[in-house]
Order: sequence, then C-alpha cells, then structure tokens
Amino acid sequence: MRKKRKPSVRQIYKKIVSAVLLIITVAALFFFVNDKFLKIDWIPSSNNVIIFFGGGVKPLVKPKGNEAVVHFIDVGQADCELIVTKNYTVLIDSGTGDDIGNILGYLNFQDIDKIDLVICSHPHGDHIGGMYKIIMDYNVKKIIMPKIPEDMVPETVSYLKMMAEIDMKNIDVQYAVVGERYLIDEDTYIEILSPLEDYYDDLNDFSIAAKFVDGENSFLFTGDLTNISEKDLIESGADIDVDVLKVGHHGSAGSSSVEFLEAVTPDIAVFEVAEINYYGHPRSEVFDRLEEVGCDEFYTTSRDGNIVIVSNGTELRIETEKGAA
Repeated sequence: MRKKRKPSVRQIYKKIVSAVLLIITVAALFFFVNDKFLKIDWIPSSNNVIIFFGGGVKPLVKPKGNEAVVHFIDVGQADCELIVTKNYTVLIDSGTGDDIGNILGYLNFQDIDKIDLVICSHPHGDHIGGMYKIIMDYNVKKIIMPKIPEDMVPETVSYLKMMAEIDMKNIDVQYAVVGERYLIDEDTYIEILSPLEDYYDDLNDFSIAAKFVDGENSFLFTGDLTNISEKDLIESGADIDVDVLKVGHHGSAGSSSVEFLEAVTPDIAVFEVAEINYYGHPRSEVFDRLEEVGCDEFYTTSRDGNIVIVSNGTELRIETEKGAA
C-alpha cells in the first residue's frame, strides 16, 4: 500500500493564499451588497472597513458641529471643489471625464450621499467634463451655470452628455444671477459675483465667481476668469476681500492681475494644477504678484495632492494629502 505524499510547503502556502483571497472576496461582496441594498445599520460600511485598515482617500475630513470643510480635489490640470457642512453639500466643477473615477472615489470616502448645489463655473471640459456622471450617480437638487450666448454654446460630448442627464433627471437649473445668495446656515452662504456682462470673446470670462462665507472666514472661487472679467468684478463694487483664493485659470499669467489681487488680499492661495502640463502653470509671475500683495502661503494640488481647509467660523485649519506645505 502506497503512502500518501504529504503536501509540500508550497502547496500548503497556495491553499492558504487561496483561502484568504476567497474570504476577502466574499467579505468585500457582502459589504458591497449591504452598502447598496441591505443597509443594515450595525454592519460597518465598506468605507469604514477600508479606513479601519488605513486605506482610503487622504485626507479624510468630515465637519464637526458647525464646521465647514472646503476640499480642493486633486484632478490634475482641472478644477473640482467640494464644500461640506453638517447638512449641506456644494460641488463646484467636476474635472475632466478622465478624472471622474477619482472624484467619485473621493466623494464616496467623504460619505457624500447627496449634493444640494452644483456650480458649473463654465462649460470647458476641464471643469464640467465629468459632470454628467455626478448627475447620474448622485441626488443633485440644484445646478447653477452661466448663461452663454447661443453662438458660444459648446457642442462637446461632455457638455451634451451633461445637458442630457439634467433633462433626464429633471434637475432644477438656474442661470447665475449676480448678487444672489444661497443660504446654508445663519452665517454661512454662497454669493454669486459673476459673470457681469452678456457677451465676452473668451468663454473663460463667463466663469461664475462664487464667494463662500462661513462666519468670519471667506473663500473666493474664480473658475477661469481672465484679467478682463477680473476688472469687471473689481468695478462692480462687490466685496471680494477674502481669506482664501482659488487662483484663477490654474495660475495662468493672464489671470490674477495685481489690481485684482490687491482687491482680494488673500492670506492663502490654492492652485489646482497638474505637475506636468503644457501651459507652464502655475506661472512664476503669479506667485510674485501674490507675494507683492502680502500672500505668502501657497498650496498646489500638484505638490500637496488633495487640499482641505476647515473653517469653524473664526479660524482656519489646513490638511493636505501629502502633509503640510
């Protein structure tokens, strides 16, 4: 009678690895099914499990109490900002279509399940390229976009897909009205500051400039405003003196004029830009202009990754994916 051969160490190792992979696969499937369908309260979400083991998108920051959390999401040479308070969520732009997986993952790990207000700064692909997917996947309550002259309305795939999704879900869309405020809390609101003219030669100049105010703290989001529309904004008499500036047009030399920055006087400047880009953004002269008006605290998504600024109404706290700048 022949003796059974004992399994080799290699065979035992393979069996153990196979068993572990099977357990992980079954567990992942179970958590996914619970997240999507069962929704049993006492079972942790897949996000919580990943976070417990040190995974997930960094930094993971959720508002505590009456805090407002402003996220500048790293989408390379594109724009995407997220504002989250206890009961309200605002998304400004959505990067390109290629970025949408990163954005959805980021929103997922921040536990975003609805978007109260979407601002499409202007219809260029690096700002609204992934918006159709946001609208498709989330409960979006209201969308604000600039009114573009008929002869300048883009016929890009990303724009047409976005408009088709808006129609399909019958979402409330409003054109930007200068001076209109969207109240989030008693001392927290978003105010629309531009566009100020009915016609510009450059689509970038139709960008919605939006001011976010949380108590004593304020942020200015400028899309891709150029020097021309910046001048209009100054002359409008709007209060654009803020603490944090999302630098216009990824740090292009044709934006962020000295006159504009003198009116804004930011303490903190954030650039949303790719590490390698064909435009040479951000331009060194923009840093020089910022320093000239007394702003010497800069953050860039190319260097710092995702950038998060937390406001408690009086003070600001900054966290970044790759550590403090």
